Parts: sequence; C-alpha cells; structure tokens
Amino acid sequence: MNFINNIKRIWIVFLAFILFTPIVYAAESASINFSINIPPYMEIQTVTNSVLTAHITDDTGNLYSPLQSRFKIISNQVDDQTLYLKANTITDNGYESALFERGGVVYIAFSNIEKKPTSEALANCKYGARAKESPGVVAYPIIGIYGAKSKYKAEKNKYELYVKNGVTDILVNVGQNVLKSSFASNDPKGFYQATLSITEADI
Repeated sequence: MNFINNIKRIWIVFLAFILFTPIVYAAESASINFSINIPPYMEIQTVTNSVLTAHITDDTGNLYSPLQSRFKIISNQVDDQTLYLKANTITDNGYESALFERGGVVYIAFSNIEKKPTSEALANCKYGARAKESPGVVAYPIIGIYGAKSKYKAEKNKYELYVKNGVTDILVNVGQNVLKSSFASNDPKGFYQATLSITEADI
C-alpha cells in the first residue's frame, strides 16, 4: 500500500511541476540596417603664402630668389587619388604646355605676356636651340615637388601626383638658375609668366 501511495505522490508532484512550470518559447527577433552614403569629395585650393614673383639679375638670367607655389588638396577617397600638375604659357598661338624635360631635369618655360613670343620660339626653347632663336621665352628648373609622391610623364608634359585621403599640402619649387640656352640679351623686357594648375581630370 505504501508503494502505491508513493507512486501517487510522485505523479502528483510531476503533474504539479508540469502544470505550474511556465512554458518557454523561442525568442523572436528582427533587425534593420540604417545606411547613409557619403559621396566622393575633392577640393583643390591655392594657398596665398606662395612666392609667385621674382626679378631677373642684370645679365645672367638667374632669379634673385626661387619661386614657390602652394596647393591644398582635400579628398575623402579611400585609395590614393591621381591628380595632374601641368603648366601653360602664352604664345601667339594661344596657351601651350610650358613643361619639358632636358637631360633628366624638368623645366618650366615662361613667356613674355606683353610681347607674346611665337609658338616656334617656345618649341626652340624646349628643343635646345640657341637662345637667340627663342626670344621672349626663358626656362627654369622644377627643383622639387613636396607633399605627395609625383612622377613626370614626358609624353603628356605633366606630372602625376598621388594624393592620399585627407588634407594634403603640395609645394612646387622653381629654381632660380635659368636654363642657359633659353636666355639671351635679345629677350624682350617685361613680365614673363607661366601658369601652374592641378586638375582631377587628365586633360
């Protein structure tokens, strides 16, 4: 009889356990992603504290001081961005490329803006003709580009600049020693000019 009573007690406890134990269901969940898109951004600025004007010494063609231009590049590109540094100067044929390479050195040609030289005079300067055959054109070396890796592309007459994400300050220094074959006493007096520019497009 005790055995049967014990069995009954066990069943009662078991049923009570089942009846009063809360049922646990698997938890349901859902998630959703918020997304935003930041578009590509590139800004190229000129910086005012540049050295853009210099005087030629009396008889050598050398400058009293070197020239320096400054640019600020702001980019949000993840990978390195390729930009292009070029220079133009004016002739009777309009604006033409002012950069050229001679003996492993890159030069920038300046032309007289009051008495425009001929396109032939600029070509003569680039190809190393005698100075008297390039009146109105003088050339000076690019002695350094700082702030980013750069490579001169002779076939395009421009530099490629490799700019990283963030803010990059670019300095372009032009040396004061004239390319001897470009300067002569018959170069007309007046202001000589070249225009440097950095572009995002390879134009």
